[in-house]
Amino acid sequence: MQTKEKNKVLELVKDYLLIVLGSVLYVISVKCFAAPMQIPSGGVSGIALLTNYLWNLPIGVVTMALNVPLLLAGFKGLGRDFFCKTMFMIIFSSVLTDMAGFLPVFEGDILLAAIFGGILKGIGYGLIIRTGGTSGGVDVIGKFMYKHFSVQMGTTSMTVNVGVLLLSAFGLGSLELLMYGIIMQYAVSNMTDVVVYGSDHQKKALIVTKKPQEVSHMLMEQIGHGVTALEGQGMYTGEERLVLLCVIRPHETNLVKKKVLEIDDTAFIMLSDVNEVLGRGFKQLRAE
Repeated sequence: MQTKEKNKVLELVKDYLLIVLGSVLYVISVKCFAAPMQIPSGGVSGIALLTNYLWNLPIGVVTMALNVPLLLAGFKGLGRDFFCKTMFMIIFSSVLTDMAGFLPVFEGDILLAAIFGGILKGIGYGLIIRTGGTSGGVDVIGKFMYKHFSVQMGTTSMTVNVGVLLLSAFGLGSLELLMYGIIMQYAVSNMTDVVVYGSDHQKKALIVTKKPQEVSHMLMEQIGHGVTALEGQGMYTGEERLVLLCVIRPHETNLVKKKVLEIDDTAFIMLSDVNEVLGRGFKQLRAE
């Protein structure tokens, strides 16, 4: 029991250290890249940046003033762990933002600032999300909208982010800055996904064929991946068929299509992206 409790404490310490690291990267992104170039951003942090650009209000104070009431209002629906980690991130990063005047300011190309600032912020957000926390603001609103109005969280997030970006462009009177803000937001989104889900992007293949044995044998022997057969039925013909499920690497896609069609030129192949694959032949399966 003592070992289990010790492991929980160590895991909690690890989570909060990651939140600290993620918050530091977020602050560097804001203070070194976004704020000096007046690049707009989405979400609550975007509103805080806009107030700083227009009226020179402290970014950290405004961020905390907007986020903390949202978190407190949504406390019951967030869960204790989520609430504590997110509140810690908001307070720590907000205080650090307003105290980090010693950080060097990037004075180069604004496009580079948008890209590298976005990369740093995305890595920071990704580390925070991996611990079970968030950056606050939009996520809290998203949970509320989903719970009470059945609006998908992604829809809420996109609506709020786009709205803040447009408001920033209007307030700053610059369409060009809006474009740089979109570039930065794109970099943030992609890097967050890489950190949270990993860069282990693969392809999932669903294959409907009249020759499942031959196709599965080819996938296992020539391509080198396992295959799972799922029972299916064609609703038009009423015919029972096996649907083959296989995860392949992106560079194997064309080879698989060619080999399958050589065996059965009437085969139906569906390919989709998979963010992360755990298990034999891919990434080692282990607890985070």
